[in-house]
Amino acid sequence: MESINYQELLYIMSATYFFAGIIKGIIGIGLPTTGMAILCFFVNPITALGLNLIPMLISNLWQFYRADNHLKIIKEYKYFVISIIVFLLFSSFFAVEIGNQAVSILFGSMVLLFVITNSFSFSFKNITMGDKKLQIVFGGLSGLIGGVTSLWALPITIYLFIKDVSPKQFVDASGFFILMGCFPVFLGYFSTDVITINMFKFGIAGAIFALLGFYIGEKIRGKIQKELFKKLLLGFFTFVALKMISDSII
Repeated sequence: MESINYQELLYIMSATYFFAGIIKGIIGIGLPTTGMAILCFFVNPITALGLNLIPMLISNLWQFYRADNHLKIIKEYKYFVISIIVFLLFSSFFAVEIGNQAVSILFGSMVLLFVITNSFSFSFKNITMGDKKLQIVFGGLSGLIGGVTSLWALPITIYLFIKDVSPKQFVDASGFFILMGCFPVFLGYFSTDVITINMFKFGIAGAIFALLGFYIGEKIRGKIQKELFKKLLLGFFTFVALKMISDSII
């Protein structure tokens, strides 16, 4: 797996997902974005996609396990999940085909769009489309984007902003969406060797530290200045996105 040895990659995965887990524990999202952003400093984007999947699956399984009223969430958001699964089954098979350069540009562009929408007070309340159509549209967008970049948070965030859900409902629903999406992505990535058997031990290590970070993030949620944390995080994402785009086109 490139020039990094076994021990170095274990350290990288542990530190990366510990940090990503803290972020997810504080704001409810951001683990795959943070994980991919840091990993791409050490491995190519296609390898990072595979390494990112297991920590993302296990952390969102834990997040949904701790949700309120699982059956209600499943019934309420069934069209979103159906849509995201269908589109992920399609897009996840093409991560290898489009290559590292295209994945870097797509990843960087989506992170920049995520930063922009989170930096300014965009209002989505004027959207009057019915909820069933919204679920299908934004589930489809999440699937198309997520299969080749592992970044599903932006369409999910916009949809839940439109729904005007509470912070707890946001955490519960987003965990459910990402968890359900991990299964078709795993099928696509495993079939195209984006994720391999050799990656599992590194993914498990990342997942363990992600859960530890998630626990710590939950504990410090509300005890830090969220606006300052958000600005620092968005600044980091902006730097990583611009670096990945520039490295891909220069």
